[in-house]
Amino acid sequence: MDGVSVSRLHELRPKILEKRARLDAAARRVPAGFVDDLLAEIDSTLRKIDEGSFGLCETCHDPIEPDRLDRNPLERFCLDHLTAREMRAHEEDLDLAKQIQAKLLPAAEIVAGNWQTSYRYVPAGVVGGDYCEVFPSDHGGSLFFAVGDVAGKGVAASLLMTHLSAIFRSLLPLDLPFPDLIARANRLFCESTPATHYATLVAGRTTETGVDLCNAGHCRPLKLAPHGVESIDPTGLPVGLFCDSRYELRRLPLDPGDTLVLYSDGITETQDPEGNAYEEVGLTQSAHPRAGMDAAAIVDGILRDVARFRGPGPQQDDMTLLVLRRR
Repeated sequence: MDGVSVSRLHELRPKILEKRARLDAAARRVPAGFVDDLLAEIDSTLRKIDEGSFGLCETCHDPIEPDRLDRNPLERFCLDHLTAREMRAHEEDLDLAKQIQAKLLPAAEIVAGNWQTSYRYVPAGVVGGDYCEVFPSDHGGSLFFAVGDVAGKGVAASLLMTHLSAIFRSLLPLDLPFPDLIARANRLFCESTPATHYATLVAGRTTETGVDLCNAGHCRPLKLAPHGVESIDPTGLPVGLFCDSRYELRRLPLDPGDTLVLYSDGITETQDPEGNAYEEVGLTQSAHPRAGMDAAAIVDGILRDVARFRGPGPQQDDMTLLVLRRR
């Protein structure tokens, strides 16, 4: 089996060397017994990089899970060959991550003024890298809402999703103009995450006549209206790619009874047993006949349709679906 790619080694080696420098500094202040084993482990990892065996399990020689190497480049074994104690610790970490993520998600259904929302968040594993937010204003008449998708999967992606959520929750009380809100969130996310990490995001704020919308490289939202379905194009790059990115505001009118559907690509990239993708056309065909239903009925109906399309195969990616309806 091949080890980690050359590009990943270029990213991970500085992290490992930084760990070693910190341990060297600590060794002058604490007894050697606290750091000697760790220094030996780091040196062993650096030798593996030089030999081309970094990232391979020492027992079966298969690749170690990438998200675990992202969190700890010193990992020596894949999940199948952890000790019983290590496996318990891993399961406890996953359970804690699941609890934290669940507490960050909004209520399944929210009503604020003339607006009704419903969403479903379905990770492919224990935790996911999708981002979903519905945040009522202090006066309760308007909503901030967002759906995003952090690059990667598993615990590493869920940690970045948590970080993105914290950024928006810290910025929303400032009541910034909407494009400035997204631009500042982009800069904070960009400056505090590795260069290889980014997130696609579509976010909006309800107004008296509809929504203000910014789409940072995310899937195109669908506007459901009596006359048909409209796809809303992106207005900027994903957040985290370039710290100085700017985002255009799209003012989207929504009449009473109109609905906005936001989703992650885990839905449109769902495949049937023959390998055909659900795609935006499948979502449109599922959503349009449900345009007159309430938000929860639209969400549940679409997800049932996706499950029927997928058939007996496993879910391959996180899926998030958020429906915003003007009552």
